[in-house]
Amino acid sequence: MPSANDVYFRPEKLDDAHTILFEIDMLRFAKDHLLSQRSLPERDKWVYLEDFLLHYCNLIEFFGKPVKPNDPTDLSIRRPEVIWQGKLPAQTELEFMARQDLWEKYDTHNNSEAISKYLHHCTTHRTAAKNWQVKEMFEELRPVIEKFESLLPEYKPVTALTGGERIADQTSEGFRTDTTRTLHND
Repeated sequence: MPSANDVYFRPEKLDDAHTILFEIDMLRFAKDHLLSQRSLPERDKWVYLEDFLLHYCNLIEFFGKPVKPNDPTDLSIRRPEVIWQGKLPAQTELEFMARQDLWEKYDTHNNSEAISKYLHHCTTHRTAAKNWQVKEMFEELRPVIEKFESLLPEYKPVTALTGGERIADQTSEGFRTDTTRTLHND
C-alpha cells in the first residue's frame, strides 16, 4: 500500500486558460534547463527533452490543430470563448495565434518526423536518431505564447518562484504544488 509520500499532484488549474498557461510554464522550464550553461547528467537531459517535447506538442496542437466538431472538450485557440469567458480578443490577435503551420511541421499524423511518433507512442521511429532544435522550436512558438499571455491577467508560474518561496507543500495526501500558483484578475 503506498504511503502518503508516494502520491503526487500537478498544480490545480482554476480554469481552461490555466491549462494552457501551465503548458507554457512547463515548456519554458524544460527549455531553460536544456539551454542552461550548467552541466546536466545525460539522464536529466532526456527528462527535460521529453518534457519540452510533450508540452511543445500540446501547445502546437492548441494553437494549430484544426478543431474537431465532435470533440468539444479539446482546447483550441479556434474556440476562444472557452479561454476568454468574457470579451474575446480581436479577430486579428486570434488569427496571429492560430499557427497551423507549426502543428503541420511538427506533429501531423502523416509526418514521419512528428513529435508524437518519437514521444508518446511506442513506434519503430524511436530507434531512428532525431535531433531536436530546442532553441529554434521555442523561438518559432515564442511570439504566439507572448501574445496569448498578454491577453490574459497576470500569471505567476510555479516554476518561476524565487528561492524564498515554497515550491511544494507536503500534506497527508502527498506533495502538492498548487499552493503557490496565482492568476490575478486585477
